[in-house]
Amino acid sequence: MLIKIKSPKYLSTVSIFFLFLLMLWSMSPWFAWKYTEIMAVAISGCFLLLRFILLMGYCRNNTITYSLLTAIAFAFLVYLMMRFRFVVRVWGVFNFVRTILVFVFVMLMNKEEKKRIVSIITTIYAWILGISMIAYAIVMLGVDLPYIIIEKPDNLFYPPFRNYGLFIMGSATSVSFLRFQSIFTEPGHLGVISAVFLYINRYELKRKSVLIIFISVLITLSLAAYVLLILGILIYIVAKSKNIIGPLLKVVITTTLLIVIGYYYYLKNPDSIVSTMILSRFELDENKGIRGNNRTRASFDYYYETQFITSTQNILLGKNLNEFEYMVLLGRGGNNSYKVFLLRYGSIALVLLFLLYFSIVAVKPSRLGFGLLLLCCISFLQRTQTPLWEMQLFLFIGAIQYFHTEKNEPPCDKLRGIKPDSRIN
Repeated sequence: MLIKIKSPKYLSTVSIFFLFLLMLWSMSPWFAWKYTEIMAVAISGCFLLLRFILLMGYCRNNTITYSLLTAIAFAFLVYLMMRFRFVVRVWGVFNFVRTILVFVFVMLMNKEEKKRIVSIITTIYAWILGISMIAYAIVMLGVDLPYIIIEKPDNLFYPPFRNYGLFIMGSATSVSFLRFQSIFTEPGHLGVISAVFLYINRYELKRKSVLIIFISVLITLSLAAYVLLILGILIYIVAKSKNIIGPLLKVVITTTLLIVIGYYYYLKNPDSIVSTMILSRFELDENKGIRGNNRTRASFDYYYETQFITSTQNILLGKNLNEFEYMVLLGRGGNNSYKVFLLRYGSIALVLLFLLYFSIVAVKPSRLGFGLLLLCCISFLQRTQTPLWEMQLFLFIGAIQYFHTEKNEPPCDKLRGIKPDSRIN
């Protein structure tokens, strides 16, 4: 029996807000460090309850689309492969089921709601970054705002942080310009996801929310974020153009100019912040290729080459490590790389992860959608955990729907009371 709801659009918006909280949680903001599992369950419960009410009230046809079946199948296989060996507690099983259910209900959203995921979450995300940047600027100008010292629980890598509430930063550094990281654990966490936000929002810097996100990328001083920003712009230019020759020429010219300008600036200003923290990392290194290739260190590479890839079982299924053994191994120099992903999960999981993202694009195809997939693949090479973050995964689902130009709606795309959006605001 259907449930009659007077304000479906309101419930839909609230559910998307809870989804945003879950996506924000996946990026590990400072306030989620201590109670991370409890927060995930509570937020997911609120989201699932609202989505269940909406689904019971407004999905009159029980037919599930091919896209849903495909994505659910791959999601289940991927998460099963990646998490099964770590599900040793009742809480782990519960968390596994929670993750799958949230994904299923996001896929069950109608197309306008998926598009609104991008518009609503872009706005809220920009507000968070904007407020953080104001407080950050005040501190960088020399104003002594009150703060407390906090530490990330159960970590082997991060030093204590100064917590100003609206943002955090390292408590000890020799660098005069402290990198912006807002409320998140690392500047790279912020920069990489923000680069994805910019592509999804078509680099429309005239919009305040997009401009704020763009500025946030610049002041992270994250090399990975800068590379993704530039490559994302180039991919977007090619993807939206009908004639491929012109955009490719622009790509070559733009890349050449950036290299020349960067090299000239580095020679003239070798001690500047940009030179020491960004440009110097492009210097050639006989062992690492470039100095900025700091995802793994020699001790980890030695273990990877001599004890991991020598076993076919390891390559296919990953190394059977418990959480403590895994953290100790990372402490030997495995920061964040596709090597770390392969070591923990194996090549089968890597293939399934790619198929998960590819299947979402393949059933709602568009050139911009495949461009976004390419950008996420490039991002994966530097930060292998981001494809499993709810922030990237659900943004990806919403963006693919937005980029898709298909006019036909599946049976469940008739959520009464929600009018189609003409564009992302």
